[in-house]
Amino acid sequence: MRTRRRQSVQTMRRLIALLLFLASAAIHAEAFRLTTWNLDFRPQESAWSADGERVARIASVLSSLDADVIVLQAVPDRQTCEALAALLAPSRYQVATCSTFAEITNLSQVAILSRRPVVLAWTEPWKAEGAMAPTGGLAGAAIRVGAEVVVVFSVQIENNVASGDSERDIQINILEREFAASQLAEQARSIDSRLTNHAAAVIIAGSLNTNPDEPQFVSENTVRLLEEAGFQNAFNGTRFRDRITRPADGEVADATCDYVLARGAKFPGKAAILTSNLSGHLPVTCDLVLPSPAPILENRTPRRIGPLWLAPLIAAPLLLLVWWRIGSRSRYYSPARLGDFPGDGHLALPDEAEHGFAELTEPTQSLPPNQDPALDSTHTQIEFLRSRADAAEQRATRAVEVVRQGLVPHLARLMKDVLFRRVVSQRAQLVQMQQAGALRVAEIEQRLAAIQTQLQSRLSAYEQRIAELEEEVSAKDQANRELLAAQMQMMKQVLETSPAVEEETQKT
Repeated sequence: MRTRRRQSVQTMRRLIALLLFLASAAIHAEAFRLTTWNLDFRPQESAWSADGERVARIASVLSSLDADVIVLQAVPDRQTCEALAALLAPSRYQVATCSTFAEITNLSQVAILSRRPVVLAWTEPWKAEGAMAPTGGLAGAAIRVGAEVVVVFSVQIENNVASGDSERDIQINILEREFAASQLAEQARSIDSRLTNHAAAVIIAGSLNTNPDEPQFVSENTVRLLEEAGFQNAFNGTRFRDRITRPADGEVADATCDYVLARGAKFPGKAAILTSNLSGHLPVTCDLVLPSPAPILENRTPRRIGPLWLAPLIAAPLLLLVWWRIGSRSRYYSPARLGDFPGDGHLALPDEAEHGFAELTEPTQSLPPNQDPALDSTHTQIEFLRSRADAAEQRATRAVEVVRQGLVPHLARLMKDVLFRRVVSQRAQLVQMQQAGALRVAEIEQRLAAIQTQLQSRLSAYEQRIAELEEEVSAKDQANRELLAAQMQMMKQVLETSPAVEEETQKT
């Protein structure tokens, strides 16, 4: 009896411990910091021959940012990256990768530095397709963060340098950036084929060289293609003045050219932009968090049971039911032999008077004549046990009915509350998506209005210029007519005077 109760209590404790573990298991996350910086070195420029002190100052800035992963663009070569990593001591950075792209006209190399273990690193140029041939490429590195693997891409896509026809060159640069962005999204989709383990997150950082705030880039899909591939922009919800990564320099206005996009990782805060005069671009630093996977029991198929905070609410009634069942077991007794009972034939119940069974005492009946007293005692004990069993069954039936009437409606209300909260949460998400869509539409309408204003101003200027040219042509036509008339008049005068001259000549 005591052994069975002890086992039941141990089982209940295990259930409570498991439920508390599932309910109190907060989502522990692994955090790391990433900095991306376009150093703006010229192609094929040696950092040491040009300005060796500049690299030391860049290392000082990067050391103050204390990033786990440093993503660089526009670097001359691997030698410069190695020197930069050495200057970042005592932090032990390693050059995970540095590109060696050839035939680069207006782009330098891309590189990744890390003080976390590097699992795999590679570089790959952009693939050409038909007339589309973006210059440069990407550098990738699989970096171990805690128990997970994070893939980081360093990219620098075609900028907006124009040669002759500026409008034509801008449109070609936009197409090349979009083409490179589609290749980058494809790389992110197929990244697991390069790795032994699944990548927990993919980070894209670098110079995308597009600014959706400028009218000429309003129709560009470079950033939008990556967002549609599941990447979250670190600058989402940030005001324009707080996300200027390339300050105005007299030739170009303030712009957002450098980005950090993440898939599978979250941005717990806003991206930080540090002011520096060491490059035309500013360094962008982000903190990222990797949610840890939910605990999975061995030999069990994981099921999605909803938020963890629902576990205590659902488990509480079950624990109460288990506790009641275990407590009620102490009121029942396993079958035993008649000889094991006391001589008076009674079973001791501690709560007979409480449950109305005090009256079930051993019945006293007159014995038939010539009946054996031993048989009568056995018969009396059997009848008494049968009455106790009937009473126990009635009590169990009432208990089950009470549980059914009390627990089932409670569980029903609980499930209704859960369903209601889920519907409210989904509605809030839909409202948020609708608001985001409305903001996007309003932004597009604003940009279209700006473009329309510019087009109207240009059209007015063109019409005014055409009118001026027409006036100039009309004035030139009038001058030509007057000149022809004067020439004709002169010819007439010459013709009229020529006979008189001939007569005078003949007379003389």
